[in-house]
Amino acid sequence: MVQPVRSRRATDGGARRRGEPPRRRRPAAGRRLLAAAAGALLAIVGVAAALAIPADDDRAPSRVEVDGVAVGGLTDDEVRRALRHHAAELIDVPIVIERADGRGEPLRVAREGLGARPLIGRAAREAMAPRGYGGRLLSRLGLAPTREVPLRWDVDGRRLDRLVERIARDTNDPAPVPARLRLRGDDIALLPGREGHGVDVAALRREIAGLPERVTLRPGPLAPPISEETAAAARERALAIVAEPVEVTFQGRGVAIEPEVLRRALRFRPRPPELVVALDPDVLYADIAPAFSARERPARDAAFRVSGTGVRLVPSRVGRRLDMPAIARLIAAAPASRQVRARFEVSRPGFTTAEARALRITEPVSEFTTSYPCCAPRVTNIRRAAEILDGQIIPAGATFSLNDALGPRTEDRGFVAAPQIAAGRLEDAVGGGISQVATTLFNAAFFAGLDLVTHTPHEFYISRYPAGREATVSYGGPELVVRNDWPAAVLISAQAGDTAITIRFFSTMLDRRVETETSEPTDYVEPEVKEVVNPDLGPGDREVVQSMGGAGFTVTYTRRVYQGDRLRRDETFTWRYSPQHAFVEVGPPGQEPEEEEPGRTAPERRTAPETAPAPGRTTTAPAG
Repeated sequence: MVQPVRSRRATDGGARRRGEPPRRRRPAAGRRLLAAAAGALLAIVGVAAALAIPADDDRAPSRVEVDGVAVGGLTDDEVRRALRHHAAELIDVPIVIERADGRGEPLRVAREGLGARPLIGRAAREAMAPRGYGGRLLSRLGLAPTREVPLRWDVDGRRLDRLVERIARDTNDPAPVPARLRLRGDDIALLPGREGHGVDVAALRREIAGLPERVTLRPGPLAPPISEETAAAARERALAIVAEPVEVTFQGRGVAIEPEVLRRALRFRPRPPELVVALDPDVLYADIAPAFSARERPARDAAFRVSGTGVRLVPSRVGRRLDMPAIARLIAAAPASRQVRARFEVSRPGFTTAEARALRITEPVSEFTTSYPCCAPRVTNIRRAAEILDGQIIPAGATFSLNDALGPRTEDRGFVAAPQIAAGRLEDAVGGGISQVATTLFNAAFFAGLDLVTHTPHEFYISRYPAGREATVSYGGPELVVRNDWPAAVLISAQAGDTAITIRFFSTMLDRRVETETSEPTDYVEPEVKEVVNPDLGPGDREVVQSMGGAGFTVTYTRRVYQGDRLRRDETFTWRYSPQHAFVEVGPPGQEPEEEEPGRTAPERRTAPETAPAPGRTTTAPAG
């Protein structure tokens, strides 16, 4: 019988060459290992593909929130804009502070009232920080967790301290009392502290600084801010400091500070939980300064000295003085050592020679003098104003206000009552007469070629001043303001005597030249007699309170300022003076007296200014 022939593929897995041993079948475990390897390879390829995708550094990573605001995928500008909007909403939300026991009304504190300022930039930088490779992969695969970024705030420390202190005052009952020290003769007494009941100030401050929406106060026992043990240790340090003299030495010589001086200098400064023992440097300095006076030298600012018509620069000087704060700290820190070496510190001038030279103040550029009668109260004010003005400097490009320079005219600042014009009449006021200074300063600025920003002539013509070319001032009223628009500073020299004031401007000439021309007075208006009813006078009574003065008129003048051949400024000024009327107070209407009382005089009448302004053209030599 013929048997069927089996396929070799079925018996040994396929054709093989003659003499080749039969192949063995792979076990199931091997197949599983191969599948795992293939999966891992695919995962690695996937990771590599994910990481190969470049990170978007211009935008915040996905799933990032700042204080609950989703900013993932936004640009830096968009993140900051979103946070500013969020902060603007939060700033209006008050912090509610209430007691846990419900006592009292809740306190509502505006965040803005604490000077709260959101740190937008800091939060934006944290939000924009890129994720690492792992985070990027999880983000690409949608598996990244949400990253929370806080929005921190900055608050005004002083406002916060005031709020916490207020809450403590209202809540703490009784307030805790720190242990403290007190000098009693030669002894140092320890005064024990006392427990209190209320809120922990330090913890409360930290909590409110976080700007929560609600703060709950839970008053409880409070230990003394400084313990008795701490105060006792401070007492021992203080006793050691004052036990014996301390010698301060320098270059082989010394001076002793005796215990009684050290005791006077003792200071106990509570800085809970510590009690600091310190020494007052001023007390120590007063004791040892004479021994070191030859080694000390005060700093000296650079200064300008006017002599005659010239000016010279006095150089600045570096000073040297005992460093008493350092010496006091050394003595307090090492009470066992009874000797310390004197230390000196350099004191720098506030105004150096180099700074003074940079101002370019080298020569006179203008000068003006006005006169006045001797010995009137207004002279006191003129001299006081000159004292204040003398030595002041107008930097290049700066604006100068006479009212700001002089300040309020008060008696405690050396000014007295004197006549001044108010509402068309002369009346006494503290500081009367300052307009004489204003007029003199105005003309000095006029001939120095400075910019005349603001000036107001007097209401009436005053013959001792150039017609129109003068100025009146009043604190809180008319101003005199000039601007130094030249590239060199101006030094003001003001000297006032019994009968005249002279103001000089020192700077650098810079080839400046000033020409002026004044017109003839025109449009004269004669003064009149003005009657004012005074109910305190009897019917028909008349009392002259101001005599008739000069006529009113109009005057025009020009100023041309040259720098070399270049015309810098061409100006025309026009001013109209009012006539100086006589003022007569009269009694209320009634029975007129039949005869004029003897001794009564009519108001004096002037039909023209005391001295008519002289027209003409004047070219000044700026140094006067």
